[in-house]
Amino acid sequence: MQSRLAPAAFILVAAAFLFLGGMGVTDRDNPEPRDAAYNLLARGLLSGHLSIDKQAPEALTRLGDPYDPEANRTLREDPRYRLHDLTYRGGKLYLYFGVAPAALVFIPWHLLTGGWLPHWAAVVLLCSLGLAVNVRLVGSVRRRSFPAAPEWVTPLLVLVLGLGSYLPLLTARADMWEVPIAFSYLAVSLALAFLWRSATRPAGSAGYLALASVSLGAAFLARPTVLPNAAILLFFLARRENRRSAAAWAAAVAPLGACGALSALYNYQRFGSPFDFGESSQLAGVYVAHLRTFGGSFLPTNLRLYLVQAVDLSRIFPFFHEPPLGPIKESLPADHGGLEHVSGILLGAPILWAALAVPAFLRKGRADPALGLLAASAAWVAASSLLLVSLFFGTCSRYQVEFTPALALLACVGVLSIESTLGGSALRAARSAWVALAFASGAFTLLYGVDRCAADHNDYAVEFLIRGNAAAAEHEIGTAQFLSPGNPMSRLLSGVILATSGRPEEARRHFEALVRDFPSYARAHLWLGNVLLGLGRRDEAKAEHELALRLDPGDETVRAMLRADTAPAK
Repeated sequence: MQSRLAPAAFILVAAAFLFLGGMGVTDRDNPEPRDAAYNLLARGLLSGHLSIDKQAPEALTRLGDPYDPEANRTLREDPRYRLHDLTYRGGKLYLYFGVAPAALVFIPWHLLTGGWLPHWAAVVLLCSLGLAVNVRLVGSVRRRSFPAAPEWVTPLLVLVLGLGSYLPLLTARADMWEVPIAFSYLAVSLALAFLWRSATRPAGSAGYLALASVSLGAAFLARPTVLPNAAILLFFLARRENRRSAAAWAAAVAPLGACGALSALYNYQRFGSPFDFGESSQLAGVYVAHLRTFGGSFLPTNLRLYLVQAVDLSRIFPFFHEPPLGPIKESLPADHGGLEHVSGILLGAPILWAALAVPAFLRKGRADPALGLLAASAAWVAASSLLLVSLFFGTCSRYQVEFTPALALLACVGVLSIESTLGGSALRAARSAWVALAFASGAFTLLYGVDRCAADHNDYAVEFLIRGNAAAAEHEIGTAQFLSPGNPMSRLLSGVILATSGRPEEARRHFEALVRDFPSYARAHLWLGNVLLGLGRRDEAKAEHELALRLDPGDETVRAMLRADTAPAK
């Protein structure tokens, strides 16, 4: 029975990925998967060119400065063109994201099935495959290095690897930005698994080193920021049987070097420089070429956000919510780019603290050298990735998946260390703690992933309302309420639709109920005041607007409405 629990746990985690991926928002304004960004790149490659299979709008070519976010805003936000975060150079459109997912996932999928793979399905697939690799790796570690660890631990470790790794936060918002991260997660996981085999099967060491090098090279071709991870090859080349082996060095260096050369050639053919990935030519909401995107001044803030940032708790499902960004933004450096649905991993996934048991176990000299190399490699992947993304000017939940899976792998080794070395009351206490932390970590990442899905649907509802598409907005609100029944943002937007569709009395009753349930919700008081003002009840409107301003003193919209309250009636 216990042997069946691990596959069952894997299926449950993969199903959670599938649910979150399917319920999340992906490919905005883009109903056809063939027109998704990575499929456009795949179509371009199949057609024999490196630009995506999409024509730049003629109006973009006529702009004096096409990279000025104010100049290109209308075109960039037009759902007919879908230009946001594409790279524009020489009259053509490109992806600055890595080419590997297009070449190794999206093109093969199309050739095998005849269809086009949606971004969200690609992310779910890649995360599920990466999880399978890590589950197999941990199973091998348990059998070789921790034979005394009970078998029932394995299915719980599947939950740690799949949920404690923050993968639900990646699948909950799976679009073109998340595809290369999911691909590099799979590729780095394969590299660690091959390196483990290289250390435990000396007869085939060079071959496994070559496979690890290929995997790291593929990860680099998807996500150049993983390049520091490649240093783990040196850990295994330093082994006595490898350090003087020309075959081992060639196996480790040649594939990675070839992938680097391919990247350089790809960039040169597109932009005339082997080191130009195209970020400076993005069509984004900011002028990317004028930004300082990396710097040491971002490090303390980002480390705090990634490691210990708290989230809001409430009685409303899914209970964990992104905190108000206003107070957090006040603490950011002046040139920080902002944050997106971040939570501190040491609070949200406390099972990761189990990684601290690994060095204690290794110091006791009970581990074989292969385990020490694997632990050092996972620690390097986690530390180097955390450091690099913390130097970046923006902070996003998807970036956390650059380093959390390696920490989850270390946490699993830590759990196996606890189960193999402790006994008696110490083991019972430690076991109760890590099992509780494993379930708490999984519950948090799943629920916070649901919150991400609901928040995104509400955000898109706002955009549809701005465009005047009330029907589409109502659909988004309905999805958000399915995921998070009773959440105040969805209720607010439903009231906005009532207010803007000529139903002021219904809107008034709706907002009055909302402020009763959420008396500290400044925007609800704002909109109640707006409706009251439209009904001619100016004194009541002013009182609501003043209350909204007290609740959110920095809201300029409320200040504008207060001026309207006191303007002479016409």
